[in-house]
Amino acid sequence: MKITEQNRSLVFLAGTLVMGILIISVLLFVESNDVEGVEIVNEQANTNFKALETKIDALKKQNFNPNNYNTIATEIDASYQQELITGSAKSNLVAKLTTVYSDLVYKQAELFLSRDVGTSQEINSWLNQLQKITSRNSKIDNYRNQIKWYNYYSSTLLNKVNLFISPGITNYEENKYQTLKQEVQTMPYFDPSYKNRSKFNMIKYNLTSKLENFNADYYTAGTN
Repeated sequence: MKITEQNRSLVFLAGTLVMGILIISVLLFVESNDVEGVEIVNEQANTNFKALETKIDALKKQNFNPNNYNTIATEIDASYQQELITGSAKSNLVAKLTTVYSDLVYKQAELFLSRDVGTSQEINSWLNQLQKITSRNSKIDNYRNQIKWYNYYSSTLLNKVNLFISPGITNYEENKYQTLKQEVQTMPYFDPSYKNRSKFNMIKYNLTSKLENFNADYYTAGTN
């Protein structure tokens, strides 16, 4: 009976030692994982994703500069090459940069058509740049088209009217007179939000007056 009790004590002691070893092993494993987790966080902290994102957002508040897109796009690519950002982070940043820059180019086009800010050459060059960055789309085409009509009605049409009038009444043609007058007064294909500006209303008024005076001179001369 004493031998049996002694054996039981030994078994219990051995079991206790095994359990102790298992517990220590588990604790060491958990501690090891915690250390690895800290190292991953530290690696993520080295990313410059937020800094690049801030630069993109800042474009909305800065004076427009067509070089800004290439500058930031180059920084994004360099950050990816240096493994500061992941491939998906790079894609997200490029997409955001493209969206912000597109809106800025469209805003410049709108300012030109509605307030004469900038020149048509500048706007067209920025639209061309944007098409290369993204692709040709209806919005780019529409602004190009409206800029074409802006130049036509602010300059080309004036030259057409002057060429019709300048040779004198011997150059008068009733059909041409009516066609030019209709074009001056309606400015077809030009968006109403632009052609109804004071600038183009003045052009309509001046050219209509020129044409009507020329018409009156012709018929006055014919009755004498």
